[in-house]
Amino acid sequence: MVELTVPYESRMEEAHAFKEGKYLDLTKELQKNGYEAKVMPVEIGARGFAGSSAHGLPSKLFICGNKSTKALRLLA
Repeated sequence: MVELTVPYESRMEEAHAFKEGKYLDLTKELQKNGYEAKVMPVEIGARGFAGSSAHGLPSKLFICGNKSTKALRLLA
């Protein structure tokens, strides 16, 4: 599950932690029922700054090379 958040740049870490916690119960329930579930909160700041979580997203989705760079620009 990918959750996009658009916080102020000064609240990136806080927004990331909040989103991870928000879906913790759902993730555990899905895993208990035999599904593989992972929450990937991604933060793009209100002024277009891509947080560190956004930089790792393309590779986790198997997007590499120039396509990865283009995907980050589109997100921002």
